[in-house]
Amino acid sequence: MNSWINKQYNRWAITRRKGRLHYVGKHTLIVAGAVLFGSFLGFMLFDKIRNWGEFSIDFGIAAIALLVFGLVINHIIWIVAEIFYEKEFAKRERT
Repeated sequence: MNSWINKQYNRWAITRRKGRLHYVGKHTLIVAGAVLFGSFLGFMLFDKIRNWGEFSIDFGIAAIALLVFGLVINHIIWIVAEIFYEKEFAKRERT
């Protein structure tokens, strides 16, 4: 367990050096891109009911929603990870 905590601690130290904007933007784009790619692929392969016009409207709305919610959620994840990091850092400074 201690080696896992050390690994996570060191990994977050590297991540936080890159900055909040890099972390939030990167993770938002990865998740949103994967979901949108899956949506597009599903439409191409399996959706025989909607046409391109309907799909493009749904795709645009989904893209905006994923980007907005992704930014918010990833920002919250950053804050929580920072709290855990700060606690671990303070604990290591005491010992």
